[in-house]
Amino acid sequence: MDGSRKYFLDSNVWIFTLGAIVNPKPRETAYLSFAENLLQHGIKIQTHTLVFSEVFNALLRNAFDDFKSQLKAKALDEAERKKIEAYSLKKHFRGTKEYQIALERIKSDVQAYIPSLEFLDKSYDLDFEYISKSLTTSSDFNDYLYYEMALDLGLTIVTDDGDFNFSDIEILTENHWLLKHS
Repeated sequence: MDGSRKYFLDSNVWIFTLGAIVNPKPRETAYLSFAENLLQHGIKIQTHTLVFSEVFNALLRNAFDDFKSQLKAKALDEAERKKIEAYSLKKHFRGTKEYQIALERIKSDVQAYIPSLEFLDKSYDLDFEYISKSLTTSSDFNDYLYYEMALDLGLTIVTDDGDFNFSDIEILTENHWLLKHS
């Protein structure tokens, strides 16, 4: 653990960390241990609000999938299961007790990490015109933004994202495809 590095955890690492995985796979365990080591060593984790937007949305989608699975398990026939499968998160899940419980759990879990986070939103001067012109077909917008931030701020990106394949920056990963192709 190098206290002089600035570590930036990608959304997928936060999803592993906050997702309450019952039986984590070895590579998920590696990310969980890494995040825990950062906290134990008092190393501030660099982040951006977009990361947590992705995390909240992904964890709420996971909760929505669980919600639908529970409803389908109680369904009386195939027609009812198909109807449930067509439910939308915004129309059929928001406003439910299950949504409120999931949202409160996520908010509480994130709040516990806030003292250990350094949000770069205000300190990073985003050149949106440059980012939007330079974005390539091989990456999504958020990944490209994080790449540019890593270049500009000397961040070490910790990710499990198989398409986060950028050069000129330090990437820590357990993703087998990235390890093989970087």
